[in-house]
This record gives sequence, C-alpha cells and structure tokens, in this order.
Amino acid sequence: MSLARQASSKSSLDLGLPAAQSDETIQSIHDAQSLRFDMVIGEIENILLDPEFIKMQDGFFDAHCHEFENKDENKLICMDIFQRYVRLVESYLDSRLRAVFAWFSMAEFMQQCRVFVRSDEGAAGGDVFDVLASLGDFAAFKEIILAYRNGREGTAPDFSDLLHTSRVG
Repeated sequence: MSLARQASSKSSLDLGLPAAQSDETIQSIHDAQSLRFDMVIGEIENILLDPEFIKMQDGFFDAHCHEFENKDENKLICMDIFQRYVRLVESYLDSRLRAVFAWFSMAEFMQQCRVFVRSDEGAAGGDVFDVLASLGDFAAFKEIILAYRNGREGTAPDFSDLLHTSRVG
C-alpha cells in the first residue's frame, strides 16, 4: 500500500480506535473544552458583577483617575498605571477562577479566547470579551478611567433632557 493511501486511511488523530470511535472521541474532547470555556466565561461574568470586584476596581480608579486627562498626549505615569491595572485584574481573575475550577489555566483560556474571537461565534463578542480585550488596550482603559473620573466629578454629560415621557391614553 502506498504512503498516501496509508495516510488517507488513518484519522488525523490515531487513538488506536476504529475511525468512527476516534471521531466521536475528538468530538467529545471538543465538547468538553467548549463546556469548560463556557463555564469560565459565565464565572467571569459573575466576577465582573461581584461587589467585591467593583469595589476593588473603583478603589483603583479613585486612586489614579486624577492622573488622566482627555488629551492626545499622556503623562508617562499613565502607562505605568495601566500596567498595574492589568496585573491587578488578571491576578484577581486568575485567583478567583482557580478557586472555582481546579483545572483552570489562564494560558489555556487565553488561547481559547483567541480561537473564539476569530470564529463566527466570536463576532457576537460580549461584555466579557470587551473587558478582556480592554486589558490589552490602553486607549480603552483610558476611556474607562476618564468616564469614572467624569462621573465622580459630576462632569459626565447629562442626557436627561433628551428623554421625554408622556402619558398615553
């Protein structure tokens, strides 16, 4: 039998099983990985809404928002603050996720995120992916911390005059 024919008669993952069982095993592995990924995403959603996380994030923003200005040029310290924020959030998420899922690996999860974002499913995105993406994006972080500062100082835009309610009937 030729090498090409031998190669075509074997599955891409030779588990020593008949082809049908091997394909089922591959699908089962994929399903298990998808389930784990979905479980982690769900837990991150819970963490982001947890008052403890919000308090930690607000405390960080409160301590550092005065360094940020709505200008094109940034102070050098702003990048240091951003890097500290990234480390803070990543370590917080990692420790909380490891406490819930003994099998959790941040490196594996980040790889799954990259695959998900490139897939058709990833086009929908979501709040969790926005938050995770902002950990690698200084401009997104700057927008968030400036919005926090504006809210704290009462300088956030007031859109209340754009909303008009009337009684029907």
